[in-house]
Amino acid sequence: MKKKFLKFLLVLAVAIGSIASIDFVSPNTAQAKDRTYKTKTDVSVFREGNLNYKKATYSNTFGYSWAGHPYTTIDTYRSGKVKATLQYQTKKGWKNYKTFYITKKGHMRFNVSSYLDLNTKFRYKFENIGSKKAIPYKFYSNTKLKFSNAEKIAFKNSNPSTTTEQTQKTKYNVNVVRKGSLFYKKVIYTNTFGYYYAYKLNGTITGFNSSSIYTERAGKVKATLQYNTKKGWKDYKTVYVTKKGFNSLNVDIHKLGFNTKFRYKIQNIGSKNSIPYTFYSMTPYEYSK
Repeated sequence: MKKKFLKFLLVLAVAIGSIASIDFVSPNTAQAKDRTYKTKTDVSVFREGNLNYKKATYSNTFGYSWAGHPYTTIDTYRSGKVKATLQYQTKKGWKNYKTFYITKKGHMRFNVSSYLDLNTKFRYKFENIGSKKAIPYKFYSNTKLKFSNAEKIAFKNSNPSTTTEQTQKTKYNVNVVRKGSLFYKKVIYTNTFGYYYAYKLNGTITGFNSSSIYTERAGKVKATLQYNTKKGWKDYKTVYVTKKGFNSLNVDIHKLGFNTKFRYKIQNIGSKNSIPYTFYSMTPYEYSK
């Protein structure tokens, strides 16, 4: 009877231990779970899990939802500061692209614009740096499976690194046409150019440049004329473009040498959408040396 009772206690202890391991497991040890939904055009992934204190957690990998833009969100179910680092894959491993900080529980969308290749793979590295308790979370990503040739060409042409430039030399002038896109708060520099006309009067050189910009979308653009010195580029005058279409960037210039080289520093400060542009400059040979 005593042996049977001891066996019963042993079985009961094992049973209680099993129940505890199932029902009372610490949320910190819960494994992330994925739900994947795939259509002919895209794939969506929901990942749920816990962000443990000072331990890195990685999302599923994903691509662009539309050209240049990955679409991702996160829901956190406990307050606590979370560091979210967007990473992209290279032949040498993962590299950091942009970091966000989540300070409140709830829903957050990650707003990202990228010029990386359309086939780039991304992921997020999440770090709970504010709560010693695990933070339950749900991460969502949407990836477009294939881009059309037209989308690929448009994306390539929108990249500042693929700005096109054509130079035409006539009997009298050097004409340059540069095409590209102005991305929000990103600075670009034009080709260099010289005076269109200059003269010296009472010991002072006075002249003006011949340049213009054509913008294909409305949005405020800041254009700063700069001139080259032995110590680098210096600002001369700033003008603002507020309407789409043709805009003259001619500026009256005083007290600079005949052979001074100029350029424009241009920045889209008014439109979160990129502004396609064409920049023109004309320099007579006598000022192009």
